[in-house]
Amino acid sequence: MSQIVTMPQLGETVTEGTILRWLVKVGDEVKEDDPILEISTDKVDTEVPSPFNGTVSNLLVEEGETVEVGASLLELDGDKTKTNDTPLKEEPKEDNIQDPNPDVDEVQNPNIVKTPKEKQNLQLSPVVRKLASEHNIDLEKVQGTGKNGRIKRQDIEKIISSGQGVISTEKIDEQLPQEKEKATLTKESSNSISRLRKRIAENMVMSKQTSAHVMTSIEVDFENIEIVRAKHKAKFKEENGFSLTYLPFISLATISALREYSVVNSSFDLENGIHEIHNHINLGIAVDLNQEGLLVGTLQEADSFNLKGIARKISETSKLLRDGKYGLDDVSGSTFTVSNNGSFNSFLTSPIINQPNVAILSTESVKKRPVVVQAQDGSDSIAIRHTGILSITWDHRVFDGSVALLFLNFIKERLENTDWSQELD
Repeated sequence: MSQIVTMPQLGETVTEGTILRWLVKVGDEVKEDDPILEISTDKVDTEVPSPFNGTVSNLLVEEGETVEVGASLLELDGDKTKTNDTPLKEEPKEDNIQDPNPDVDEVQNPNIVKTPKEKQNLQLSPVVRKLASEHNIDLEKVQGTGKNGRIKRQDIEKIISSGQGVISTEKIDEQLPQEKEKATLTKESSNSISRLRKRIAENMVMSKQTSAHVMTSIEVDFENIEIVRAKHKAKFKEENGFSLTYLPFISLATISALREYSVVNSSFDLENGIHEIHNHINLGIAVDLNQEGLLVGTLQEADSFNLKGIARKISETSKLLRDGKYGLDDVSGSTFTVSNNGSFNSFLTSPIINQPNVAILSTESVKKRPVVVQAQDGSDSIAIRHTGILSITWDHRVFDGSVALLFLNFIKERLENTDWSQELD
């Protein structure tokens, strides 16, 4: 009986995916959970496992083709799996009769690669090739843990973390001259657009066409936070291994504001007449991938963290994304997004809403500026204080300017008047 493998739903907002590479061919036998292809979505590149046992009878889509969720990808003939069980078990016996040498162990041990180098390389995914190339790893010496000894991404990452398997650039040049030439031409070509950049372009245009974008800004006095940071930053970095920035303070104040003004923490589907107010806060943090693109990391149930906890989670999530070791849960499901443009010395930014969110907050740079300070007796003076702007882009279909300003001023009040030292002592 034939069974059809369809394009899975790889995340709440994912509607389609691009076939990067087939990992099987017609005639291959696959078991349930064996990886069968690599798919690229606007969220993540991932391997898709087979939901059934069977023999591949037909590949229904081509590499490079983009298909919608639910589309047919591959046909498996379940009957052939049963008829092949007996000869598969008998084959090792024939090998024992014809050749009683220890080579039989290679057939029985899935960690020993028996196929020639050229054939192995044909089975490598683009992610594996890229990691191996970037870290000068000799693929001939890698014993894959995948099906038939196929080298998986986890195998390369294990070698990278252990510091083993490094070879010279010259050897890579000998192994993959055609790939190197192709990569060089691609890099130099002004017509080549990466998949990530293409996805960003599509999503940004879609968001602008979907939401009625409006930007609102306020100025915040960060002086009290700066005093707390100056007092604790050395000890904090020594204990945690990363710096205490303004972002965790802003994130915690934003979470409080999202509780108070829940309409900002919602999704809006005008076509289907649905406005969903989320009862959970999954805070999205926009992360720059070394100027090669942008991903939004998701802090699930962010309202469960204190200041130290959210600072640690932001640092861990940012590192996962920059190292390319994230999973689908790390980049999907956000209900509100924060873009930390201030880390690049911004003054004022109008970010594009991360769909299906209805608003996005931009944190601008905090600098020393002259400001008018009013004393308790009502007298004014000019002082040098750390100030910065917070900008929110919001969907005017969902709420109005009054809500946007009330939301921003709630964050401002929390940032300026909270005793943050209690969070760090």
